Amino acid sequence: MAIVLSLVTAVVFGVGDFCGGLAAKRARVLQVVAGSHLVGAVGATIAALVLAERFDVGDVLLGVIGGGFGVIGVALLYRRLAVGPMSVVAPLTAITSAVVPTAWGAMDGDRLSAIGWLGVGLGLLAVLLVSINPGDGPASVTEHAGDGSATVTMAVGDGSAPVTMAVVIESLLAGVGFGMMFIFLDATDGASAPWPVAGARIFTGSVVATILFVASRRQGRPVVPTDRRSLWLIALVGVFDTGSNATFLYASNIGQLAVVSVLSALYPISTVILARLILGERMTRTHGLGFVAAMAATELLVIG
Repeated sequence: MAIVLSLVTAVVFGVGDFCGGLAAKRARVLQVVAGSHLVGAVGATIAALVLAERFDVGDVLLGVIGGGFGVIGVALLYRRLAVGPMSVVAPLTAITSAVVPTAWGAMDGDRLSAIGWLGVGLGLLAVLLVSINPGDGPASVTEHAGDGSATVTMAVGDGSAPVTMAVVIESLLAGVGFGMMFIFLDATDGASAPWPVAGARIFTGSVVATILFVASRRQGRPVVPTDRRSLWLIALVGVFDTGSNATFLYASNIGQLAVVSVLSALYPISTVILARLILGERMTRTHGLGFVAAMAATELLVIG
């Protein structure tokens, strides 16, 4: 069951990642992060009231700390996905988000057979392969005005952007942020789920929304995006991102962190597929090898 929930986490998070990249191109990163976290806070709180067996303050605090790391990770990721180069940002973030909790799980006593650890290694390779985007330039999507009078072509991530030290550092920090969030969520008791996620969303959403409000007032800019497409994208980010946190929480509470974190980090697969279906990006042979490696890793982890 943990493996199934881990794969669900990867799919859901990948969809949220894709929506977040589009949203960050249309709206400010603070608007995307604040709006999506507030939407997620409402959904997670309702789910907690219905599903949680008990409320534990300690678990909520762990969730808040993890959520703090997560919001740093998502802000850096959306910022870098919007400006590129995605071919560097995506694999660095994804592989780091898998390595950090995997290493922690190994030090914390995760016990896998040789076949299981082979599956972990193959899974990390799959994460790297499916994250690589060797495109020559930015992907684009054409937005049509409601009255049919105009179109706007929007670039999503610039494949030609230079690889600077800031790109590498921010991508690594984004991965560390996600990895630390996974570690803190794993430390909570399954009986209190999904309260840790709800607590994290309420706290981080409130903090980021306050920062957004103050910054917008000082700059004389609107707090909320003015176009409907941005609002819908931000809402979708909130639903999918929070949902992936919740499924990860349940998976890590019944499975080993090393396994759950690696499988959850396969989220670029759904991002790549959506980019192919919606933006028309090509799927490379490297992506295909990554998909095969992911399936093989899953089989090995089931056996091991």
